[in-house]
Amino acid sequence: MRLNAILLLSTAAASISLLLIPLQAIELGASNMMVGAIVAVYGLMSLVSFYLFGWVSDTRGRVFLIKFGMVFSAATFLLQILAESSVSLFMARALCGFSIGIFYSSLVMCGIESKKQLGKYMSFESLGFGVGTLLAGIIGVYGRIFTLSSVFFFVSFLMALKLPKTMSKKIRTPLLPHGIVMKNITVYLPFLMRDVGAYTIWSLFPIYLSGLGANSFWIGLLFFLNTGSQFLFKQFVDRIAYRKLFMGGLLVSAIAFSSYAFPSNYLQVIPIQILIAISWSLLQVGAIGLLTTSNAEKATVVGLFSSARSLAQVIGPMLAGVISQYYGFQTLMIFSGGLTFAALAIRWVVERRES
Repeated sequence: MRLNAILLLSTAAASISLLLIPLQAIELGASNMMVGAIVAVYGLMSLVSFYLFGWVSDTRGRVFLIKFGMVFSAATFLLQILAESSVSLFMARALCGFSIGIFYSSLVMCGIESKKQLGKYMSFESLGFGVGTLLAGIIGVYGRIFTLSSVFFFVSFLMALKLPKTMSKKIRTPLLPHGIVMKNITVYLPFLMRDVGAYTIWSLFPIYLSGLGANSFWIGLLFFLNTGSQFLFKQFVDRIAYRKLFMGGLLVSAIAFSSYAFPSNYLQVIPIQILIAISWSLLQVGAIGLLTTSNAEKATVVGLFSSARSLAQVIGPMLAGVISQYYGFQTLMIFSGGLTFAALAIRWVVERRES
């Protein structure tokens, strides 16, 4: 239960700060392209951090990284209070992105090595994200949001102090794992393409919802509808083969992303949020399951998986800034859906060849 609580609280801490960053950036005078850059730098820094500390977790142990990562995140997320311009917000988000990668792979692997069911364990990440975004929507005041984020990380740190050191398992892993990447490219590449599509949407999603008439409370509630539903769906996915989960997640993602092109009112987004919840529940558990059951370097492959998410968080927001600036949100959603359909096609071809 301690690991579940740490995963929930730390995810809530990160997501509280995430939700309203695009709106804060706009208030600080940022253009859509600058908003994309502010979101992207978080992904860029976490990309480096996920990869580096995933490798450290396999080669040096996990529990220390969880403790250090939590206390370091408590400090960096609190620094966001000092942002008074789009440039200072950019710098603060860079530090936050780096701090997240310190503990994430180790926290996931401690849960898996404790013989927790993957779907049920990862459901607490979704619940934490839902709680965080809902709180952000309710509070709606940047300073209070960033303070609460820091408090949640510090409480997670206090809980991590009692984790047993015996949870750490070490394995020799190359620092530049080219072979590991190529071995798992048929998971990483389709996932990366899907997540690029996702982050072209998520980077400007609060602005998109605001344009449909949603206030900060409804923005938080719509995010919670997605992530809160994930918590429920992930309770049941462990009984399904990881390969089928992964394919299903790509398919439902492609349908859901394309559907965002059509709402004329924020209430019409509600069923799409349910589809997104289903898609991520299938995709995340399927991808991590495929990677951890076929590789000995488990934290490294999870770190690379998270780095793929971070790379998408760099590419997606930059594409979103350009596409939305010149072609509008409808084109943005169609692009995201089309890219994910392409990822599904690649994975389908791979599976046909393997069978």
